[in-house]
Amino acid sequence: MKLLALLVLLALRRIEFRKDPAAWRPLLERALLAPLPLLTMFLRTTSARLLGLVIVWACVGFLLRFGLADVLLSWPLLLLYLGLLWVLVGRDRLGPDLNEYLRLWYLHDNDALRAFVRERFGAGVVALPETHAQVLRALFVRAYGETFVWIVVFAVTGLPGLLALAALDATQRRQAGEGDDLLAREARDMRARLDWLVVRLLGLSLLLIGNSGRAWPILDSRLLDDEDPAEQLMADLGVASAGITAAGEQVEVGLDISDARGLLLRTQVIWAMLMAVSVIVGF
Repeated sequence: MKLLALLVLLALRRIEFRKDPAAWRPLLERALLAPLPLLTMFLRTTSARLLGLVIVWACVGFLLRFGLADVLLSWPLLLLYLGLLWVLVGRDRLGPDLNEYLRLWYLHDNDALRAFVRERFGAGVVALPETHAQVLRALFVRAYGETFVWIVVFAVTGLPGLLALAALDATQRRQAGEGDDLLAREARDMRARLDWLVVRLLGLSLLLIGNSGRAWPILDSRLLDDEDPAEQLMADLGVASAGITAAGEQVEVGLDISDARGLLLRTQVIWAMLMAVSVIVGF
């Protein structure tokens, strides 16, 4: 069922719906944070409360996974999987942003282009080749945060891991002053440890479908580096695996974006295949 839910999600992401699934995320996050007041009564330290919250939702996911497994051929479980993924991952926002980036580039509207990439990709320097290099790196970071961290965790751990990650993400997304700031910092630290592992799992899959000759030296030299930011490693691996040459004055913008998109699509396919294998072997 989790494989079918993932395939349906990837198909739905291509469709433009009137209601943005992200609109439901604040409601989900409030529900995920609901056990915190009860945990505060019994657990004194911040790290214990955060760990307790993650364990609570992992246990809920475990009970739902096996409690609904044989009901009506698991259709309730499929709807639960799909609903959570749809709210947490939502529709594809990176694709339309890349289309707009290419449109502005080929129109030679440099001011609008810099303003757009500054807003949507966090990039924007004076020279356009350097701006393009930053966009290439940012698109892999965005793809990881918006899509692949959820897919990898869901593929490896199923519903318990998905709910635990959602609870962790909801905790760290709390704005300052809305709750326990120390708890949010603990959540960011725990998420950084999780990202360390997930990025390396994703990097291993990129070796199978991308330019392994360029990607392997990067992954090999930084595989056990526990101080290497996940976003930086993801950007380096993505650019290398796609075979993109981001330096120099002569840039093939359309070709670079096409190569990056192709790599991201193949990565989705390989994780769907890995999930299918896990279903076949009964994992």
